[in-house]
Amino acid sequence: MESLTRRMARWPAWQRWVLMLIVLSGLWGALMLSARTTSVTLRLLYLAVAVATMPLMIHVGRAVTCEGRDPMRREDRRYVREFTLGMVTYVLTMMFVWPLLRQVEPVWLKGVIAFTPAIPVALVILAMVRYVLGSDEFMQRMHLQALAVAAGVVGFASMAVGFLVAAEVLALDGSMLLYVYPALCVVYGVAFAWSKRRYRD
Repeated sequence: MESLTRRMARWPAWQRWVLMLIVLSGLWGALMLSARTTSVTLRLLYLAVAVATMPLMIHVGRAVTCEGRDPMRREDRRYVREFTLGMVTYVLTMMFVWPLLRQVEPVWLKGVIAFTPAIPVALVILAMVRYVLGSDEFMQRMHLQALAVAAGVVGFASMAVGFLVAAEVLALDGSMLLYVYPALCVVYGVAFAWSKRRYRD
């Protein structure tokens, strides 16, 4: 996989970004199809596709930022393992534990089940923190810049939507909060890729 990443890193930028969009679309499509089907066999098949796509997404991301030209460090390989494990656990939890909410009555048990998906998310965040702390000072600076951009963009968008909901211009429920962290990750990834290319250029 690493040699493939190095070859992809030499592709024109537009080809790498198109590949990233294809991989992200495949991951999102597999997750959406697994959530909509009632067949356990199809659900597991879509989950297998999503699981296979997650490490690929990381390698393509390295190619997009041209980081793939360099060999993977021990911290990179550990991050791929921990990120994939955390995301697989999250998907399994959402597919097989979260639906139990409709079948339980006690409020405390609903709370336990509702909190369960946050545990693998915490593992993913821990993997990201370990990855950043394992980087050199220059990489940490780029991660900090990307995080600042992501926090500013997502924070502003959240406040703007909050004001519109408070003014009853938009009708949204609390489930919209579930999109805050994924949005933060997406903006962070784009900002980091931009920062990486800016420094390499």
